[in-house]
Amino acid sequence: MTQRLRVLARFAGPSGEIAVMEDTRTGERLYQEGGVSQSSVLAGGETGVEYIRLMAALLEGADSALLLGCGGGALATMLQRRGSRVTVVDVNPVSFQLARTFFWMPNGIECVTADMRPYLRRQTRTWDAVGIDVGGPCFSYEEVLQPSTIARVRRAVRPGGRIAVNISCEEADDPMPGRIAERLKAEGLDVWVFMEQSTSVELNAIILASTRRETPAALTKVAGDGWSVAQLAR
Repeated sequence: MTQRLRVLARFAGPSGEIAVMEDTRTGERLYQEGGVSQSSVLAGGETGVEYIRLMAALLEGADSALLLGCGGGALATMLQRRGSRVTVVDVNPVSFQLARTFFWMPNGIECVTADMRPYLRRQTRTWDAVGIDVGGPCFSYEEVLQPSTIARVRRAVRPGGRIAVNISCEEADDPMPGRIAERLKAEGLDVWVFMEQSTSVELNAIILASTRRETPAALTKVAGDGWSVAQLAR
């Protein structure tokens, strides 16, 4: 069945118009910025996006989590509901307002308005997990996730912790996930790449960089049937 969408709100955003829409049949809500889909949240706050489900599964169980990028706030909501103390950093303060007003993000989540790079430069806090889900029109992963920034992310993770990074791919053999994965591996992390198995135009890769040794069977079970999993060679 096709979605029947109604517009709940429109705002001016740094990368174009932000639109919040709702499926009148299911209550699912969509977040678009500059014509690009940023998030899909089911009624009540759980994600409607497969890659966010995977990121939540990889990061859950952490006592504390730092999330770089807000979107509709579904990942923050899911981790908090699973027992994590969550800090979300986003350059656009409107994202927090939208996530709380339209996407059920709880008020107890700490929200920080900042660019992730200067935030990490001055940060002395550490977390048990870090999730990175940033992007949008004209976004450059190579520019934002430079080796120096990756090194600061590594320092922000406590022993035994995990980092999960979402990379939006233009095609199945997009080299960008491999480039970012190599930068994480250079920090001495155990690095795995989950590639979405889909015929959709939009594909996602999730990079897991862990401070501990991971087991292939456990990661394959977490991923499910919709993902391929490969370890970056040591």
